[in-house]
Amino acid sequence: MAQNDKDKLIIDAGLSVFCKKGYASTRMADVAREAGVSYGLVYHYFGSKRALFDTIVDTWWNDLYHVLEEQKESQDDIPKKLIAIIQFFLDTYSTRPNLISIFISEVSRSSVYHTTVGLSKFKKFFSLCEDIVKEGQGKGILRSDVKPHYLTYIFLGAVEAFISILVLGKEKLDISKKKLITDGVIQVFLNGAKAK
Repeated sequence: MAQNDKDKLIIDAGLSVFCKKGYASTRMADVAREAGVSYGLVYHYFGSKRALFDTIVDTWWNDLYHVLEEQKESQDDIPKKLIAIIQFFLDTYSTRPNLISIFISEVSRSSVYHTTVGLSKFKKFFSLCEDIVKEGQGKGILRSDVKPHYLTYIFLGAVEAFISILVLGKEKLDISKKKLITDGVIQVFLNGAKAK
């Protein structure tokens, strides 16, 4: 097995165990057992539980930043940019439910992750979204009497609320439910934030 294959095997096992047991209750021995490798090999590749967890979470952040930066540079209209953000969350829930579950339960709601480094990742996330909101305000699509960071919090809060309900309720997400959620969030947000 190549080094990258072993990394992936351990990361996938870590994702599964962190999702089932939570960060605090997970031991590296649990990850090794899940991966079917020795305890020492897990430490060899990742050094600590924190390093493994950070590697997993960095995958989430990097994918999210990529989508946001892509939307920020896109020539699409503001509603399409906002829909792309919603769809990123829903697509991740569909294709990598353990990853988004860890984001909801272990990153956004846990004080374990709220260190200076962790908070800087959230700030970058909010800042990239806020740039899109500012663009919408500058084009007269979104109301300008509300500060852009408040509109950003409202939008992201609605997205996170739906994702949290899906994750915590372990709900199935089919195409029709995905469309209902996307349409619901975007319509309520745009109508409430529409420039007057």
